[in-house]
Amino acid sequence: MNARARIGLALVLAALGALVLAPAAAQAHATLEDTSPERGADLRTAPRAVTFRFDEPVEGNFGAVRVYDAKGRRVDDSKVVHPGGRGSEVSIGLRSGLADGTYTATYRVISADSHPVSGGVVFSIGKPGTGPAATVSDLLSGSSTGRATEIAFGIARGVDYLAIALMLGGLAFLLLSWRPALVRAAGAGGGWPEASTAFAARARRMLIVAVVLGVLSGLAGIVLQGATAGGSSFWSALDPGVVREVLGTRFGRIWGLRVLDWLVLGTVLAAGASAATIPVLRPAAVGADGVAPAPFPSAGVLAALAVPAAVLAITPALAGHATTQSPVAVLFPLDVVHVLAMSVWIGGLVALLFVVPAATRRLDPPERSRLLAAVLVRFSPIALACVIALAATGVVQALIDMGWSLSALTDTPFGRAVLIKVALLAVLVGLGAVNRQRVVPSLRRLADGGQPPGAAGRLLRTTLRSEVALLVVVLGVTSALVSYAPPVATASGPVSKTTRIGPIELQTTVDPARVGANQMHVYLFDAKSGAAYTKTKELTVKAALPSKDIAGLSVTMHQAGPGHYVADAFQLVPAGDWQITVTDRVSDFDEYTGTLKVRVR
Repeated sequence: MNARARIGLALVLAALGALVLAPAAAQAHATLEDTSPERGADLRTAPRAVTFRFDEPVEGNFGAVRVYDAKGRRVDDSKVVHPGGRGSEVSIGLRSGLADGTYTATYRVISADSHPVSGGVVFSIGKPGTGPAATVSDLLSGSSTGRATEIAFGIARGVDYLAIALMLGGLAFLLLSWRPALVRAAGAGGGWPEASTAFAARARRMLIVAVVLGVLSGLAGIVLQGATAGGSSFWSALDPGVVREVLGTRFGRIWGLRVLDWLVLGTVLAAGASAATIPVLRPAAVGADGVAPAPFPSAGVLAALAVPAAVLAITPALAGHATTQSPVAVLFPLDVVHVLAMSVWIGGLVALLFVVPAATRRLDPPERSRLLAAVLVRFSPIALACVIALAATGVVQALIDMGWSLSALTDTPFGRAVLIKVALLAVLVGLGAVNRQRVVPSLRRLADGGQPPGAAGRLLRTTLRSEVALLVVVLGVTSALVSYAPPVATASGPVSKTTRIGPIELQTTVDPARVGANQMHVYLFDAKSGAAYTKTKELTVKAALPSKDIAGLSVTMHQAGPGHYVADAFQLVPAGDWQITVTDRVSDFDEYTGTLKVRVR
């Protein structure tokens, strides 16, 4: 299998990895703390507005809050606001003259880390009457993100990371590995000017590819965020109005800034910075032996490249959990160092595999050994430093993200993605060790003896292909990883479940579904008419946690209205997948039972 086929296979594996790791539904990253009216409230008069309060600022674009009557008709005024300018609250006004009945309010907002959060509450005005024709999940289902959009967004993130790695890593390779190696290895023999020229052409092509990929993935990400936030398709989100809404969000501003930064970087490179950065050998003097490289880039050229490159390095942290999760002062610099280390490693490997051969093919075999040895002697310690930085920053970030709980590694999608990434990086470290311990010493001996690369060159090519292929898969896993909330930041509730038990539609809500005191609402509706079910003689609720051998604990319920029962404060300890069993006895001989699973964190 040739190099292009291997990279293509890696991209397919990355896409499949994103497919496997991507959540079936967006996970909550902001926690709903309070609502007005309260969940299950029975009001005497209609409120003027419905308000949701979260534990962090949220963005209320994309038709964030809606209110429906029992027949599923909109009864809000479509004007979503932040009351008093408080970013953690979103509110929508209600139409005047609402009739008595049951109403459902839903929300779909964007949390601080750019992920959508959705849910809803049910409340009544006056006499409740018939139950709602659609549950909260039914009303939100029409605005859910499709699987294709989730996968496409993961691929866009992966391509974005790849573009950053090619640019930052490519520039680092040119300045720290290639230039000093070329100056040291180049001799008076023929072929060196042609080799350096061929390398320069291929290197410029790599940087151009990085710019193009960066711009395209950034634009695609903005549109896909609109589709994700609004629960629509990619093509629907191409609407200019949707794009404007995305650009008005924190995510849109950061990704828009990155697209502009890519354009600036492309302009700087096109204006001559690439030619000044990539050395090309020329004869030292007319009639003289030897060659001389182009002068080292000036301070102005380096500054023109360094500023937009620095923006590329910090924007992943600005757009992710590092700036929305405590402690920001620790997570932000760790994320930046992590991105830089990964970029320098990936970019250097890609340059070794695809760019350096353009030069070595134009050299005599003994000179190939000298050039490869000189390059690897400089890149190998840089790669080792990157591995150490990746390991250190990755371990600390993972421990913080998982709340210093090792059980989260296997109990959460985030933790499992971390394990996959660690396993892949361990294989990469092994391949790097092969290069350091076998390839580099062999090439140095061959270069000193004036011999061709031979078996050492073939081993180098094989390990480089494997490393690049695996790193592309790592990027795919990373793009899926950022779609999950870290366990320490994952919102827990409320959890709402609906099931059918005999002639009854049972709706159960546990709020906030966290360890400790919780509130439970149980609604019983006639499955045929949708009216409140009033034939209950006795309602029994038990909670069990089989994984901890906790048997059914009785939950004391009191009736709050027709077909509406409430447990004001019952304990769910410890965390885990609790089973809530509801039994409705309707006569001396008949009863109906339903069991629902509630994850408590």
